[in-house]
Amino acid sequence: MAVADERGANRLERISRYYSSMGNYALSFVLRGGGADGRGELKVAGNSSYMRIADTEVYVEDSLRYEVRKAAKEVVIDRADAYEKKLLNPLNGFSTVASNYDIVEKTIDGRVVVELTPKKSGEVVRILTAADGQSIAKVQYGTGQSAVEIEIKECKKSVNSLPKFDKELYKGFELIDFR
Repeated sequence: MAVADERGANRLERISRYYSSMGNYALSFVLRGGGADGRGELKVAGNSSYMRIADTEVYVEDSLRYEVRKAAKEVVIDRADAYEKKLLNPLNGFSTVASNYDIVEKTIDGRVVVELTPKKSGEVVRILTAADGQSIAKVQYGTGQSAVEIEIKECKKSVNSLPKFDKELYKGFELIDFR
């Protein structure tokens, strides 16, 4: 069983500071899993974010989270704080990781990797840093058939405003409200 190490925790803090220092930012990524690739984007501004992958869009505005599932023609509305403990929540960085994961820093193929092993159950997560050691190049979840990889293609500061949830864009969609 892995144990938390100071280098790993410090590296996660460095990664969090890097993204926080950008202020508003946008990144594009490729999600690979189950034999398929999907391109996506994530935009963050303050306590709000917007993510699009395949036919799903997620808007986080103020204290609400809107998940639009276009294929199912539904919009799920929930409190944003219900998702604060999600591992790679762009709004809180890695602030909740230490309580749920053992954190170890490794070097694999010359690249700094932070390995997160769940304290209770779940898949191991590997965060591979870029050459600067503070931005994320890839995130890998799981192994074998259930393996998923997110490769960051581009990340940059953004001056554009975030897309805002507008129910008029989703007329005819079923609204599922968990607030």
